[in-house]
Amino acid sequence: MKEPTLLEKQKYQRLREIFAQARQRYLEAGGDPRHPADNRYLTDEEKKEAFELGAQVFNTQTKSQS
Repeated sequence: MKEPTLLEKQKYQRLREIFAQARQRYLEAGGDPRHPADNRYLTDEEKKEAFELGAQVFNTQTKSQS
């Protein structure tokens, strides 16, 4: 297994920030702290960015969403 590059680390950190934001919104909306937030607590832009970053970080190929 190779060591992640600085860019890969930065992308992963940004992905973590996006999900932390969703978690905070979930908790502020009265969500149960013992359960994870879901994508309803992300904006459309955050969902798109998270999907793209996830594909890059985890080296998955995505289908075109036309």
